[in-house]
Amino acid sequence: MTTKWPPDRKLPPGFPLASVDESGRPIVVGAKVRIVSVTSCARELPREDQLRLRSYEGKTFEVLEIDRYGMIWFGTDGGGSNFSLKPEEVAVI
Repeated sequence: MTTKWPPDRKLPPGFPLASVDESGRPIVVGAKVRIVSVTSCARELPREDQLRLRSYEGKTFEVLEIDRYGMIWFGTDGGGSNFSLKPEEVAVI
């Protein structure tokens, strides 16, 4: 008998999120998207981080990864920190 290790962890209810933008267009790694909102990742962060993230609203980013939860990952120019958003918080360009 073969054991799978590490075992798959069950995702919380509602996950993975569908990889579609606010208008229902599919999101794929490498796609260019416009950030509509950063609400999901800015909550409960220090004020300076919230301001930094809010400065990305309306800007275009390339999708770096879509994780197992369906969260969309981005990087900032200059090798800054990465951040993730829910798919409905972006619009495919």
